[in-house]
Amino acid sequence: MMARMSRACRWLMLTGLSMLSSACGSQSTDPRVLPSWIAVYPGSPPQGSGSNFVFETKDPAEKVLDFYQQQLIQSGLHMESRGGGEYGGFITAADDSHGRTVTINIRPGKGTSEVTITPTEKK
Repeated sequence: MMARMSRACRWLMLTGLSMLSSACGSQSTDPRVLPSWIAVYPGSPPQGSGSNFVFETKDPAEKVLDFYQQQLIQSGLHMESRGGGEYGGFITAADDSHGRTVTINIRPGKGTSEVTITPTEKK
């Protein structure tokens, strides 16, 4: 299905899923600080932006996705979905109870990868 969708359509779908994920739970206590169960990508500290954290890196999307997949598994989350291609990529992950969920979207820029992390924690 993803192969038949236009790049813009895929990006809109991923952004919508990210926003829906944000609306379904509460945020960490300090909205400017990434939750402790999500690592900061090496050399790219994220900035809080509403319910999201954003950063840029010169690394390709697949390298960023591999880093976060490994890190999230170590934090006790499991991958629910992962995709990638010329449009960038994404990961969605959750713990067993879905008390902690995260969506990571990556969009290619001019020589960079623009990363948006949307964590959700239910209380």
